[in-house]
Amino acid sequence: MLAVTKTYFMKKLILSAVAIVTITASAQNNTAANIIEGGKVLAELVRVFKTPKSAFVQPPLQIAEKKDSCSVKSISDISIKNSTDKPLLVSVFRRNGNLYETGVISLKILPKNQETIYELKAGIYKIKYETEDEEDEKQTIREGEIKLIACTNVFKEIKN
Repeated sequence: MLAVTKTYFMKKLILSAVAIVTITASAQNNTAANIIEGGKVLAELVRVFKTPKSAFVQPPLQIAEKKDSCSVKSISDISIKNSTDKPLLVSVFRRNGNLYETGVISLKILPKNQETIYELKAGIYKIKYETEDEEDEKQTIREGEIKLIACTNVFKEIKN
């Protein structure tokens, strides 16, 4: 019943629009332009009445959850401060199961300096701290494992 009423109303509206266009077209010299403009108006009216009301209502904005890049990448940083009087050699091995990966991260930290290893994947690492003597002999100060958790930066200070 509602669809029949809408259709009947649309037919009446279209007929009245056409009648208005033809009446105004006969009264003016530029009839072709008026017919084109009337057709445009008629097309717009039909489009407005055919569009469902739900299309005019905008859904509420959803705020996207912000994620930090360290949690997305699952990375962390290690900072090591050398408070000794000798250069410190640091070797970092990533544990893979019961073995360690072949890729070793090594760095030399001069006395009273600090270095940082950025963007290490979260996991368990073996860290080895060594010093060099005057005869280039390495002496192990400390060796152990550390568990890196994503977004948790670690700071280690090595003292005499």
